[in-house]
Amino acid sequence: MYSRSPLRRLRRLDKSSSNYHDRVSNVLYGEEYKEWVPTIQGDDLVGLVDYLDTVCCLFFASPPSLSPLKSL
Repeated sequence: MYSRSPLRRLRRLDKSSSNYHDRVSNVLYGEEYKEWVPTIQGDDLVGLVDYLDTVCCLFFASPPSLSPLKSL
């Protein structure tokens, strides 16, 4: 187990920050995450799914000027 798992890093991010979406992306595309995610189980897996579910809701609830989907 990593001493500072990507899930912990995600949970410490400030959801009200204007660069929150970028920071989430940085964690999810980082090498540590790529190595960690195939091995997660149990509570960590549930925690990751729950966290990503809230991130998804935040992405869709963002004002249009901040929404990462605007460029699609």
